[in-house]
Amino acid sequence: MRGLHLVLLAVLLCSDHALSLQCYLCAGAQMATQCWVMTCGQRQNFCFKGTVITTWPDGRKVSGKSAGCAPSCEEVSYMMQTMYGSGPGPSLLANISKQLGLPAPKFDVQSLSCCEKDLCNGVSRPGRSLWALAGGLLLSLGPALLWALL
Repeated sequence: MRGLHLVLLAVLLCSDHALSLQCYLCAGAQMATQCWVMTCGQRQNFCFKGTVITTWPDGRKVSGKSAGCAPSCEEVSYMMQTMYGSGPGPSLLANISKQLGLPAPKFDVQSLSCCEKDLCNGVSRPGRSLWALAGGLLLSLGPALLWALL
């Protein structure tokens, strides 16, 4: 019986990494199927998503999805302003284009949002919880526990 307690304790103590936030990761993806699932880092407690519309000098427009993990919604907003120039001043990408001697496209960040649940920044799937993990473990060990008690 002591061994079972140690196993349960180990599972509960190690569940922090197993229950890390998961978000979809997209970088300029045209479709949601071009995104990956990633496990966020220790201090990244938010998922974000947004649409970036790129207008090229010849008038072509391309829409792409941007999504991933972030430490805060404010950090996402700052990152998008710096990268795509939705704030005052030229964007990082416009400066790179200028240095390469290429015509700089214009970027428009739309529908930027943050959330705090697994895969909430795309197609959803059922979330996980510590109680569900403990319940599943108890259900799977139920017959063995019953046998040991009898």
